[in-house]
Amino acid sequence: MIILVISCSDSLMERLWKTASLWRAGENVKKVDIARDSLKKCPQAVAWLFNNKIGKKDRLGLRAIRDMFMDNYIRTIPYLKLALLSNDTLKVKDVLYLINEWKVKEVADVLWQILNRYDDRPHILASIIRAMGNSQDNSYGKYLLEYIEHEDEFVRYRAIQALGKLKYYPSIAHIITHLNDSLFTIRYISCWALYQMKDSSFKEIEKFLKVSNNEQFIYFANLTLNGACFDRE
Repeated sequence: MIILVISCSDSLMERLWKTASLWRAGENVKKVDIARDSLKKCPQAVAWLFNNKIGKKDRLGLRAIRDMFMDNYIRTIPYLKLALLSNDTLKVKDVLYLINEWKVKEVADVLWQILNRYDDRPHILASIIRAMGNSQDNSYGKYLLEYIEHEDEFVRYRAIQALGKLKYYPSIAHIITHLNDSLFTIRYISCWALYQMKDSSFKEIEKFLKVSNNEQFIYFANLTLNGACFDRE
């Protein structure tokens, strides 16, 4: 039976969480769904979850939070922003996971502010950049352009991917050079990103093709013009 409440005590939410955080499979499905639905009805549930269940090295619990708010993350936005500014690295990593899983658009105003904070932590930096790519606001592209030359492959990959998603046209000439990158993954995502901006990028690619005799570049340039690369999110 679903528990209907106006307010919830910490002890009640903890009891609900013990079931809500279980693996949702087999005979658990029904009771897990009931517990999650009941917990979400608690007005203070989001604050309680962010204060007590994020940044705890609990991947199963984190996935439970992801699933609980997958279709309606709006009420979590203030807590996402606050957690991003935290000095707790584990909490930041967990929140970035949620932001990217939910494809949150409304937190880029905080994300760009913390980019420099994680210059020495490529995995976190790549997650921030990926999240910025979901913002649908290409004014943030200027903060990402420098990262397509980053020493870390994954950071470069996410930066080019994000610029493609944002359709940040000033990046076109820079990304074109990466069609001849030493790494296949970078060449491939560059192909995809340029195709997202094909209304402007194709003319630039054709200019490069006229003066290039590099077989690798020519191959990926033609893949781009044919729309043959796909985002591997």
